[in-house]
Amino acid sequence: MQLKEKLSLIFQPDEVEIEWAAMADERTLYSPRLDTAVGPFATHKIYIDEYDQLIRAHQPLLLQLFNMHRANLRAHNQPDDHFDFERLCTRNLNARCFLAFEIENNVSRKHLMGGAINAAALGRIGLAIAWNQEKLRAFIRMRSYLLFLAQVGKNTFDPSNLLILSKEQVMEAINANLI
Repeated sequence: MQLKEKLSLIFQPDEVEIEWAAMADERTLYSPRLDTAVGPFATHKIYIDEYDQLIRAHQPLLLQLFNMHRANLRAHNQPDDHFDFERLCTRNLNARCFLAFEIENNVSRKHLMGGAINAAALGRIGLAIAWNQEKLRAFIRMRSYLLFLAQVGKNTFDPSNLLILSKEQVMEAINANLI
């Protein structure tokens, strides 16, 4: 709720949802629920231009989140140069929402991976939010595993549009960018 309240001060309040069911209209498909999502919500059409405009309008916030993500990678001795800000913003053009947040605390690593993949698959920019340092390390290790799979020619999921952040970092960036 706190995240929704803060995001509603930056984005259109009616475009911020909690527990958003991304595929609710698709009765025959699994419908993941994002912890928080920022629209517009692409359930019946694609919003490439609208998301591009949101990126331009909120670039300071997104750059701050991107730089925090890179600092987290460096702090855990992981390479932070496999993609840049442009790649982050253009990786998932057929997104279901603009920002997709998955907040993980007391979940297994399998659920953590599922949440991260859903955030990256559904959002133009996915945000994997770690409740504590243990989950932050787990997210980073999961990301490294996915990148390793790609490096050795295995099937994998591309995490190029996924930011891994702590809950404190997200709130710090949002508070610094309140309109």
